[in-house]
Amino acid sequence: MLYSKTAKYAVLALAEVAAREEDGLVATKYIAEATSAPYPLLAKVVNQLHRTGFIKATRGKQGGIRLARPADEMTIMDVVLALDGPAMLNDCPLFLDPCSCDRECTLHTIWQPARDAVVRFLENTTIQTVADARTEQAVSAM
Repeated sequence: MLYSKTAKYAVLALAEVAAREEDGLVATKYIAEATSAPYPLLAKVVNQLHRTGFIKATRGKQGGIRLARPADEMTIMDVVLALDGPAMLNDCPLFLDPCSCDRECTLHTIWQPARDAVVRFLENTTIQTVADARTEQAVSAM
């Protein structure tokens, strides 16, 4: 039930925009550099974030992106569900097919509490939390 690389880049991109919100619009190229994401992939991620309503984008030389709503109102779960869909919540570590919990695999009793903990983490961690942690880490590295 770990989410896709696309969703990871989306979370990092949103956190980067949240951290730079005071600067106004943030260029996609800057976000790609700050998150170590390949620019072509990040451009696609930004497009998905725009279509799903997480960001507002302005084109052109002075363009860039900004958050569509406050970072403390967006959770990692919101982003993951928008990009990966709800099926990711049913990903089982043993079966290739989604797990409906109707047929329990041999690890079900061990996996279910771990899965629930991951879901709680995704639901309770905001983009602002990620932005703050990234900023704190960058300051500590200096």
